[in-house]
Amino acid sequence: MPDLRWRNALRVPSVEGMNEHPTNKTSGLGGRLPLLPPDTLDEAQRALYDRLSATRARSAEEAGYTAALPDGRLIGPFNALLRTPHIARPLLEWAQALTRAGIPADVREVVILTVAAHWRADYALYAHTAAAEKAGLPDLAIASLLHGEAPRGLRPDADLAHRLATALVRDHRVRDDLYDEAVAAFGTNTLIALVSLVGQYLSTSALLACFQVPAPFSDRTEEPAA
Repeated sequence: MPDLRWRNALRVPSVEGMNEHPTNKTSGLGGRLPLLPPDTLDEAQRALYDRLSATRARSAEEAGYTAALPDGRLIGPFNALLRTPHIARPLLEWAQALTRAGIPADVREVVILTVAAHWRADYALYAHTAAAEKAGLPDLAIASLLHGEAPRGLRPDADLAHRLATALVRDHRVRDDLYDEAVAAFGTNTLIALVSLVGQYLSTSALLACFQVPAPFSDRTEEPAA
């Protein structure tokens, strides 16, 4: 059994620990934004809240991480998005289009963790560590991804996706040989979907960074003023 203490290196908590104590340290989980109680939402926000609760919060629970607290308040990027339903709705359509793009689950999680690690996006790393485990990524590969290192033990297309995502977020360019390899492996349409997935999580990571949204059990404990 590998040593999994690496989970603490980027302040990403144990998924198992989060499941055992899902309500600990709820204050501060909005970062710079107070968490919005469901009973304070206007009509447009409530419609978005119901959609997020039925989709993203439910899928989070199935994957083993938390997106909604027991009192119904949403955490992670969803608390910020609730404030701007007109922006959140098309972002959700984008995300749903990418889930229908045929990207294998392990490839998808490798891309997301690669982007989130580059940004040190704590909540995204916390959430997608759990999703990566569910997708069958090896523990040591997840550990390497969390630390921004080249992972071992991935399937060839997942390894290629990591190299592609790294080129985009670190180098801001894709070499001809890497591009040719990606087209040969994925095809043009799936490659477009993979690049779009990088873009989606660049946006999500920027949102988390701007509002300093932590993962559960981070060291931020005070709720910001409304």
